[in-house]
Amino acid sequence: MARHLQSVHGTPDLGNQADPLSEGVYILLTYQTDLERARSVYTSLRARYTTWQLVAAAPDLEDILRPSGFQKSRALLVRNLLESVRTRFGTYSLNALRDIDEADAERELRRLPGLDTKGARCIRLYSFGHRVFPVDSNTFRIFRRYGVLKRDAIYRRRALHNELQQLVAPAYRHGLHVNLVAHGQTVCRPTAPSCGTCTLSRSCQRNLL
Repeated sequence: MARHLQSVHGTPDLGNQADPLSEGVYILLTYQTDLERARSVYTSLRARYTTWQLVAAAPDLEDILRPSGFQKSRALLVRNLLESVRTRFGTYSLNALRDIDEADAERELRRLPGLDTKGARCIRLYSFGHRVFPVDSNTFRIFRRYGVLKRDAIYRRRALHNELQQLVAPAYRHGLHVNLVAHGQTVCRPTAPSCGTCTLSRSCQRNLL
């Protein structure tokens, strides 16, 4: 699957950020919306406010986030994350976690408001360069339809994230994660998936779900 999706999607840029706090905010913007909207909103936010200190105090944060939907709750999540980082680390930065033990870094990230296992591992993957495998809703959906996961699998169960990560060799984790997200956004969508054009359809178990 990893090699096949690589040949189809080519590991595209999904808008993820090298700076860990920037990635954390970006992840919050991707919740319950598509990547195109999340990227557009993130770009608008950073164009208007160039530092996270300014974002934390922005009076029009909800208005900027409106195109991504759920702007009230999303603005609260962003503010809570920023203030929690400032309180814990004394600055609007997560760079202090770059050089500590990888498992400790994940525990610290998961303690921050709004960051679950997937969010913490996205920061680890994109910002820290750790060879982890974030399981987002696209990955979960494709793996259920493909038969890797059982029909009654529970997304928020942390053990599931660990089990799937162990299934993927470290060398393939980054590329497979990116290409599964791309596949889930463009082909294997939550509703009206393009099964007729999906090159994985021969092995897909969707008709059994």
